[in-house]
Amino acid sequence: MKPVISVCLSLVVFCCVSFAPSSSRNLPAPLATIDSGPLEGAYFGASPNEVMFLGIPYAAPPIADRRWKPPQPVAKWQGARKADAYGAACPQAEDPHQQEITKEMIQTFEPYFTYRTDEDCLYLNLWTTNLPTAPRRAARLPVMIWIHGGGNVTGSSQVPPMGPTLARKGVVLVSINYRLGALGFLAHPVLTAESPHNASGNYGILDQIAALEWVQRNIAQFGGDPANVTIFGESAGGANVCHLTVSPLARSLFQRAILESNTCSDYLHPELKTPASYEGGVGTSEDIGLRLVRDLSVAGGPDALAKLRTISSQELIAASARDPALNFDATVDGWVLTEQPATTLAQGRQTKVPVIVGSNSDEGTTMVEEDFRVAPTLANYKAFLKSEFVNDENAEEVFRTYPAATDADVRPAFIAFDTDYGFGFSTYRFAVNAARAGQKTWYYYFTYTAKAQPRYAGKGAFHGIETKFLAGWFHPSWWGEPDAEDKKLVDLMTGYWTQFAKTGDPNGPGLPPWPVYDPKTNLALEIGHEIKLRPTPHVDRFAIFERSLNDRLATIPKSGQGPDKIPKK
Repeated sequence: MKPVISVCLSLVVFCCVSFAPSSSRNLPAPLATIDSGPLEGAYFGASPNEVMFLGIPYAAPPIADRRWKPPQPVAKWQGARKADAYGAACPQAEDPHQQEITKEMIQTFEPYFTYRTDEDCLYLNLWTTNLPTAPRRAARLPVMIWIHGGGNVTGSSQVPPMGPTLARKGVVLVSINYRLGALGFLAHPVLTAESPHNASGNYGILDQIAALEWVQRNIAQFGGDPANVTIFGESAGGANVCHLTVSPLARSLFQRAILESNTCSDYLHPELKTPASYEGGVGTSEDIGLRLVRDLSVAGGPDALAKLRTISSQELIAASARDPALNFDATVDGWVLTEQPATTLAQGRQTKVPVIVGSNSDEGTTMVEEDFRVAPTLANYKAFLKSEFVNDENAEEVFRTYPAATDADVRPAFIAFDTDYGFGFSTYRFAVNAARAGQKTWYYYFTYTAKAQPRYAGKGAFHGIETKFLAGWFHPSWWGEPDAEDKKLVDLMTGYWTQFAKTGDPNGPGLPPWPVYDPKTNLALEIGHEIKLRPTPHVDRFAIFERSLNDRLATIPKSGQGPDKIPKK
């Protein structure tokens, strides 16, 4: 279940402030030169210091023969390249809300907002108030790199629009695209054989690493400090931040990490060639790729890979959607991820940087249809739990913990289960492991409830709500006009996050004290209508999830052991 957790675009945030487009001002376009050539940016506000560069290619287009390969260097260009519009988002299923979001974004927040998808999508954007100009060069600012959510199958660098709000808080904000779905996470024997690393499947994570490397090479040209980089993300973005903390390829590329509403600490990824009971199925990552190829009716043989690279991205997305057994996400490939992240974190082998991690009190209220996938009946609920957990005893204990007696009971039972299993346990386990490994850890529990607009009525502190307060952007028809309490929380959240980026500690002037997390006292900072320390909720329910995780880990054969003991679905 967990690898498909996503935050849909309907949950992104909307601001009450509008900005004049660059064409309305009598200022020369801001200029910067990076390792691939000169750029001509634009302005995001009234001040000439409020500068943005959008749609910057950080890798070559991953098309044709570059499909399903690690990101390649960008071809250099001559003359100033326009960087005043977003690049394409990576291919994904159509979102019915995108047209509405685009319209309201242009009208109320970003007149420069654009949205389209294309396989040529490896672009990043940045906002800065510190563009170096001669003869005076200001001190370099901390850098925050946003990794969007969407279950690794949807999402884009455009949303939520944190750039203007966070840049005004004294950071350089970077947002990135990365390959999604089958285009970003397909493993297959022929791809493994083609790779000099004998690995396949983690192209989306390799894209993120390439973007971090781009920042190391170029961010000083925009007034950013390459030695002070914070990576942060929500939902699948939080899981990807987690992947970067455990990947040996990302070491030294960042100094702090923020994980919102998901991590990689609490579930099993499929392994490239070793069968195991991972979340969502049994087998290997290559098995998933072989199944997709069969679904596409591509015959084997020496031409199979060439044929796969000619299939349209739309056809790949459609085929993935038709087959519920296909789940494209990170894989333990021996190169990008050398072992199960749950094991890396439990044994303290991750990159040890200061972290903020936490979840929301009502994550599951907007996730039932997406995660449950079928009608919420009692029979389907029991069948879901049986398929989700390794053995029947675990499924039965989970059902006793989140009981339902009738079909009408299933929805609230599943919301409570999903909030704990998909989010609360994930972030709690990461916080405990990080703190025990000696990392300074700040742990939060977000409880601020949505306003009583029809779209949000009864949703509480739903999945993704905290991102509204990191961008100060509230969807007008879904949230309404932000009130004084909303605006106060915007200042608090952006204050904590940017202070953490600056110093490695979220505490600062005017902010309520936030102690370092201690697993012995197990207190989280509640961020809501009140700001206070409280015991971590529902910890008593997490023991069954820990046992289930350990059961899954036990299904991975040891060296020389065959897959005969792998449980069958």
